[in-house]
Amino acid sequence: MFDRFFDTNFFNVPQGGDPILWQNLFWVFGHPEVYILILPAMGVVSEIIPVFSRKPLFGYAVMVYSGIAIGFMAFGVWAHHMFAVGLGPIADAIFASTTMLIAVPTGVKIFNWIATMHRGAVSFN
Repeated sequence: MFDRFFDTNFFNVPQGGDPILWQNLFWVFGHPEVYILILPAMGVVSEIIPVFSRKPLFGYAVMVYSGIAIGFMAFGVWAHHMFAVGLGPIADAIFASTTMLIAVPTGVKIFNWIATMHRGAVSFN
């Protein structure tokens, strides 16, 4: 909008702009949003499974901390959609590492849900 209506040159290459800036701006907002939006659903699952397993949630404190970790790490994975734009090997390595690291708290949640159901009286009614 600024480039079109106010003659700025954020994305105009001949004037020194960078077209990759749009992709950066899009993913820096859009990707953490994906993780933030899944957290309430994970919270719902964490409430429903104990009810139908007739057991308390396994590792409640760890589940809370893993949700917090997912929320914070979500802001460090946005550039994994941009490995082909020439960020450089260090940036690629950092974003690849954070992308793999965010799987740990997600896995903690899944294994805690499974542990909650294990040897519980699971009822589907």
